[in-house]
Amino acid sequence: MTRRDFIKTSAVGLVAAGYFDLLGLFPEQKIFASDNLSVKTRYGIFNGFLDKNGVKTWLGIPYAEPPVKNLRWQAPQPLKPTNKTFDAKKFGAAAVQSVDPTEDASSYKNQSEDCLTLNIWKKSKKNNLPVMVFIHGGGFSVGGSVDSLYNGSNFAAANDVIIVTLNYRLNVFGFLNLAAIDKNFEDSGYIGIKDQIAALQWIKENISEFGGNPENVTIFGQSAGSISCMLLTVTPAAKNLFQKAIPQSGHVRFYNTPEDSTKTAEKFMEISGVKNVGELIKKSSDEIKNIYLKISSGGIGENPSEYLPTCDGKFLPKNPLQALKEGAASGIKFLTGNVADEWRLWLQFDENFFQKYRSNPKKFSPVFAKYNAKNPEEIYKNWLKNRSDNEENFINFATQSDWRVGQEISAEYQSKFADVYFYVFSHWENEIVRACHDSDLPYVFNVSDETQNFSQNLSKMIQASWTAFAATGNPDNKFIPHWEKYSAENRQTMELNSKNCVCHKDLNTENLNSLRYVYES
Repeated sequence: MTRRDFIKTSAVGLVAAGYFDLLGLFPEQKIFASDNLSVKTRYGIFNGFLDKNGVKTWLGIPYAEPPVKNLRWQAPQPLKPTNKTFDAKKFGAAAVQSVDPTEDASSYKNQSEDCLTLNIWKKSKKNNLPVMVFIHGGGFSVGGSVDSLYNGSNFAAANDVIIVTLNYRLNVFGFLNLAAIDKNFEDSGYIGIKDQIAALQWIKENISEFGGNPENVTIFGQSAGSISCMLLTVTPAAKNLFQKAIPQSGHVRFYNTPEDSTKTAEKFMEISGVKNVGELIKKSSDEIKNIYLKISSGGIGENPSEYLPTCDGKFLPKNPLQALKEGAASGIKFLTGNVADEWRLWLQFDENFFQKYRSNPKKFSPVFAKYNAKNPEEIYKNWLKNRSDNEENFINFATQSDWRVGQEISAEYQSKFADVYFYVFSHWENEIVRACHDSDLPYVFNVSDETQNFSQNLSKMIQASWTAFAATGNPDNKFIPHWEKYSAENRQTMELNSKNCVCHKDLNTENLNSLRYVYES
């Protein structure tokens, strides 16, 4: 079952089969404009199109030189200025990746190392619009901007913003830490993050030509995209490329140490049978992909740390959570939060997921993998207190430990240096997975089929909050007129639900106090 099928059957929201053509997923576009919607930039003239929503659309715009041949595992190289004309009416290639049932983009037939492209949507006739740049998830291993859940057409059609989505290198192509093997590849453990920064630099330089304000940029992302947003806020190289961030379900405790990522790279070299990285460079994309498939675990959700960005203290802070605490993201406003039942997503693939998780938490949890003072079972028993030891409580514990507590600590730290707003998305219609990881995405992008049980009002409330924040730094809007700030002294959490959206004080403080030592010790 693909994520698209799952969203349909669980009534979280449907991306209907007939809707894909409108959104332009696989792979042709329906073009309704009589002209080419040409936009001239320093890096070429891009001919876009008007989609069925009346949204001006430009797809597959390159933002860096193709990272192929000798540029594999090298930092993205700036484009050369040109007056050439480019057709911007189809999505660019997805990054090379394996087929993953949780990510529709992994099934896209066009995959290539030449994947560094972005897409732009705009309907408003206004100029100098707020710019919202979405970074996709997929565990830094799969995913892509071609995924229908990230299509910006409906979002741009209903709001005075410009929506941008982008691709970046993934898995061994974007996060294989070869630095200890060959110093000429010292960036290879976080090349994908450098790709994101290159895209933001392109946006800052060119988005005004499309009607956007380069001084009012908000990055937003979910899962690995959320982790990326958090990392970008504390990375010096990304400074001044954006002003606000909306990290959805992913915090800065999700990262790799050089020691652990080097082990993955050494295993990759061993299985590849080469003597040095130079020989690896000579292999084709398919050969590299096949080696990657051999060493990757087959289970969904297993070994999630293998291709997390490597934080070596050179480009990315060695401890990004500590960097956040010390003010590395000072001045960047946050709107951040979680879905209520993050880990339950994995039940759609394996009904025994939590039994496997409990038997070996460090295999599944990047958070527990970094904490050794107590074993996870002891932490769980302490957290239980007088509650029963049952699956329901263990699932809540896992979601709190890995997701919610880390997100709230990140919000707390940042609240000392900028305005922060916190939410929990609790809307669900499926008893098994509930408000699971990914379930907020159809509501953020309003990608749905009106014949299904999809709350258009909830989508409108979320989009109004996200865009108000992007425009002004405050999410207050006509649907949610007063969203209180989050801080250590006043832990206000906005609950997003189709029944009601209301702020709660100390909604999760007990769990936060019980588990924060796992992050801070």
